[in-house]
Amino acid sequence: MTIKRIPLFPEFSEINCDFYKDIREVLLKEQPEISEHSLGFIYGYRKSLKLSISSLNNNLILKGCYNGYNLIVSPLGKEKLPETISLCVKYIKENLKTGRLGAIPKAIAMELKGLGFNPLPDRDDFDYIYNVKELINLSGEKFHAKKNLVNGFIKRYSFEFKPLDSILIPECLQLHQKWCNLKACTGNADSNAEDLMVMELLNNFSHWKLFGGVILIDGKVQAFTILEELNSTTAVGHAEKANTEYRGIYQAINQFAAEKLLSKYEFVNREQDVGEPGLRKAKLSYNPVGFAEKYYIEVTKT
Repeated sequence: MTIKRIPLFPEFSEINCDFYKDIREVLLKEQPEISEHSLGFIYGYRKSLKLSISSLNNNLILKGCYNGYNLIVSPLGKEKLPETISLCVKYIKENLKTGRLGAIPKAIAMELKGLGFNPLPDRDDFDYIYNVKELINLSGEKFHAKKNLVNGFIKRYSFEFKPLDSILIPECLQLHQKWCNLKACTGNADSNAEDLMVMELLNNFSHWKLFGGVILIDGKVQAFTILEELNSTTAVGHAEKANTEYRGIYQAINQFAAEKLLSKYEFVNREQDVGEPGLRKAKLSYNPVGFAEKYYIEVTKT
């Protein structure tokens, strides 16, 4: 069987599993800081964002569509980035007419400003960065409410925390479907995209470099989390779902995962809030130590 290769820019191809090794190799060299530069994002959102892929200057270019506009994600890799981004902007103007070059890390955005580009901050897309030790210990006044909820969960329920494996995937899928029915995923573009992402990652969990954990209560999965190594010091959390009939379960799986799965890392990137007020409040309540700031360039044909 012939293995497909990632085409050279400006040709693009749908993302398939044949590309996994090449994508992973580029990410290992880059040691990225943003959640879009992860296997979980690339494969998880390949359907909902209609992502396709190309190779340029030994970098990888992702092209897709988000909320009705054309999107190119900042290049995956580290080679000749200003030149690569200039060619991507030119491609949007000549082939797509309008669009956005998004998820540009702050350091690269500042470099681009000196080259005549006008990258703008995208606060809704900033990734939240947390200190893993703080999430384990939940010490001090700023974590007092979280710790009380975790302690209350431990006292109230007979539970077990286990690493996520292929045997537990079917129950995680059932829990996710229950969660999605409650949230009416299909009626909201962001929720629908997240729904497809979670199913994609669960269904392919054993094939990609993902890890995670579950909480079982009375032998049934009532919460799960899906994680991935982003770089040598940071993991990224792609999904966290729980049955809120159990008080404190979200706080519990957050703390259990930090302690049991993330102790080798200094930080965990818990992705963006997409401008949703409730999600922003929840993420801020965990006291991030910083953000992976991202910028975008709006492109129109002149």
